[in-house]
Amino acid sequence: MRASVLGWIMALWVGNVGPASPLELLGRLDPDVLPEASGIVKSRRYEGIFWTHNDSGNGPSLFAIRRDGTVVRRFTVAAINLDWEDIAIDDEGHLYLGDIGNNNGRLPARAIHQLQEPDPTKPPEGPLKVQRSTIYTFPAGGRFDAESLAIDGTHALLVAKTFDRRDARLFAIPLDRSNPARAIVPTPVGTLPGFSEPATGADLSADGQWLAVCSETATRVYRREKPADKSALNADDLDRIRANPWRLAAEVDYPACAAEAICWDGQDLILAGEDQRLSRIPGSIWKARSAIQAPATTPARRRQPAAPVFDRPAPTPSH
Repeated sequence: MRASVLGWIMALWVGNVGPASPLELLGRLDPDVLPEASGIVKSRRYEGIFWTHNDSGNGPSLFAIRRDGTVVRRFTVAAINLDWEDIAIDDEGHLYLGDIGNNNGRLPARAIHQLQEPDPTKPPEGPLKVQRSTIYTFPAGGRFDAESLAIDGTHALLVAKTFDRRDARLFAIPLDRSNPARAIVPTPVGTLPGFSEPATGADLSADGQWLAVCSETATRVYRREKPADKSALNADDLDRIRANPWRLAAEVDYPACAAEAICWDGQDLILAGEDQRLSRIPGSIWKARSAIQAPATTPARRRQPAAPVFDRPAPTPSH
């Protein structure tokens, strides 16, 4: 009996993420290859493939990995890794490397590099070429750091990383400009209610309705009031983004860890960290932790709790 109890306690502590942690350890990255994983996204073309990269101070490499951390292929990117902080994907076969880090606001301009997603089953024929680099600057006194990138139609979404305990700010940057000579300044498009920690990673579901954002101590899932209309991705895309604010759907707290990146895997959430851990928050876990509270009670009778947001369709699995 005692042995079984001790075994149960040890099982709770497996992965060193604390007792009864919602983070399920899937595997580990090779520290000699990926010492500081800073972004992760699931491929929508190649089954079971995830793309990841290292933070600043490492080479400009893109890695195809499995969910257990096994490296399938390594590609060199023809771009400088000044401060790569996240990676995103679209439905057109493109990957986006976010050179968006800006510690202490020291840099006047940052960049988002678009690549054609390579085939991880074939060896590279040379460095991956950057198809387009979107450079953005900041207004006077408005520089910000970011580690979270998502692609929303014709725009990139950035979550500013701040330490003032205010709700995280969202910014949109156009990726397809009619006037490429004009400097781009990120447009504020709202905030993420309840996200007061420094955001370290984000991912938008394939259907564009669910946004997952992580920090070192919590992950929150947001849902739009209206679904993204992919048939209307045009010059008015910014208006669509502004008109559809994000609503907090669920939040999952966990012991402090080195979570630096997050992505959707069907309804599950995969987290990668600079401690080489790959972890999972099962869909059943985050959907059970609704952020919707019951309305206030009155002396006469207790009102019924509001229906959880996640009763609506969950994220569409990536292909």
